[in-house]
Amino acid sequence: MIQGQNLSLDDVDSEKTYEECHFTYSSDQLSFSAVTFKNCTFEQTDFSHSEWVECEFKSCQFLNNNFSDSWFFQTVFNKCQLMGANFSNNTWKNVTVKDSKADYCNFSSSKIETSSFVDTSLQEAYFQETKIKKKLLCHNCEMNGVDFLDTSLKGLDLSTSYFDDLIVTPSLVKGCIIAPLQATVFAGLLGVEFKE
Repeated sequence: MIQGQNLSLDDVDSEKTYEECHFTYSSDQLSFSAVTFKNCTFEQTDFSHSEWVECEFKSCQFLNNNFSDSWFFQTVFNKCQLMGANFSNNTWKNVTVKDSKADYCNFSSSKIETSSFVDTSLQEAYFQETKIKKKLLCHNCEMNGVDFLDTSLKGLDLSTSYFDDLIVTPSLVKGCIIAPLQATVFAGLLGVEFKE
């Protein structure tokens, strides 16, 4: 374990754990494998076109950071601050975001496969024109105002999450997994009116 160091992102080695380290900018395109970052800080805010394989972030902050056009595989964000981060045009496979704040994040035009958000706030996040492959689980998440416009909801499991309002394309809700109590919200999204 490497602890309490000031390092450049260029100095990060595979299969290492960094705890309470501060990272300065990288001059290269970022690619990491089997790296754990615990309570680390980053001067760099532009992580676009980066690659993260089997990485883990614990208690890290990426507020309004840019991860556009990036690739994540078997990566975990745990207790992270991701509010406003840009994950547009990403490829995610077997990624987990848990116990984190991801309000206002942008996942538009991304491909997300077999991934999950657990105990995470996703309020007013954007998933426009996102391709969900196999399954996307949102377990016990706050999801008010999430925008799924032009996204097929097949394979999306919202059954344990909380929302009063979502933005969806009505013709693309088929295959979405919801709880019985959420059916009234979805009926409202589809323009159905209830009469007592």
